[in-house]
Amino acid sequence: MDRWITTSEAAERLGVKRGTLYSYVSRGVLHSRRMPGQAESLFDRTEVDSLAAVKHDGRREADRLLRFRAVTTRVSALRGDALYLRGRPISEVCATMDFAAAARFALEADQVAAPPAVDLDVARTVALERRIPLAVALLAARDPVRADRSHVAERTLGLLPVLAGLVPEARLDHHWVDALATCLIDNGLAASTTAARVAASARAGFYDALLAGYGAMAGVLHGGAPAAAHAMLGRVLDGGDIDAAIADAAWGGHLAGFGHIVYTGEDPRATVVLGLMRADRPDAPALRAVADLAARTGRSVNIDLAGAAVAHTLGLPARATEVLFQYGRTVGMAAHIAEEYEEAPLRWRGTNSGGVR
Repeated sequence: MDRWITTSEAAERLGVKRGTLYSYVSRGVLHSRRMPGQAESLFDRTEVDSLAAVKHDGRREADRLLRFRAVTTRVSALRGDALYLRGRPISEVCATMDFAAAARFALEADQVAAPPAVDLDVARTVALERRIPLAVALLAARDPVRADRSHVAERTLGLLPVLAGLVPEARLDHHWVDALATCLIDNGLAASTTAARVAASARAGFYDALLAGYGAMAGVLHGGAPAAAHAMLGRVLDGGDIDAAIADAAWGGHLAGFGHIVYTGEDPRATVVLGLMRADRPDAPALRAVADLAARTGRSVNIDLAGAAVAHTLGLPARATEVLFQYGRTVGMAAHIAEEYEEAPLRWRGTNSGGVR
């Protein structure tokens, strides 16, 4: 049933009225079906997305491309201020699964395909936050079948222990850290996920598509944001001026550790992680510092500040939460890469609304 969408959703994706939708059916452009107990006709989502990408009204070539509103995914869903992973609330996933189980759930696989044997010692010599991308780049360079696009889920499950072995400083065995990585598996079409899907659409191999995602993740407003949140929280914990700490963590209108481009209220991932901390260590100084910062800013805490609270309480390195972001999101990106391989190639392209500059 994931293949089929309702009349209302098909019309919304195409930006047309129902009457126009049914005219497409009569002309054979789209196909619909009825199911017992279903109030609306059902449409093949692939056909609808293809029609959204390829315009039939004679407009210029640049307009015959996929619009972002037509992108669909089964990996995760954002509904209001709630995050669902494969249809299950993230809070439920964290309450019933550890990261390993959540990875299998997100990837819809249990079998493991080991990565090629590559000497990754050099990856252990670089900065903590550069180890995972470097290791994947080395695997891509040495893998004779690096362009292979099959068995993505199984290869990801084989890759995760290798990546975990590169970053023992992240304390992946601690249940707070495990939950944090689980919460970071996927969050819709974020910058890193979109970058990975674009590469997969161009039929880049599995490792190269992951590298495209890591590149986007390195941005200070994405995967690099936890470092600023860690520094801000550290200053407060050290007794520094709270207003100065907040001012220094602000950049380009953004405040590290607070707010989110998607969530208007509480970040559900932060709620899960901070809830675990409160249950185990209600008197943790980091929790008090988070509360003080939230009270001073009047804004909702996001996953970056929740991760910073975990890192400070457990004594993890400053960039450990960025590494956890890379580690957890590897699963989500891989799930999206596998999904994108099933779509029409080269369907992602922006349009230039002005002249060439």
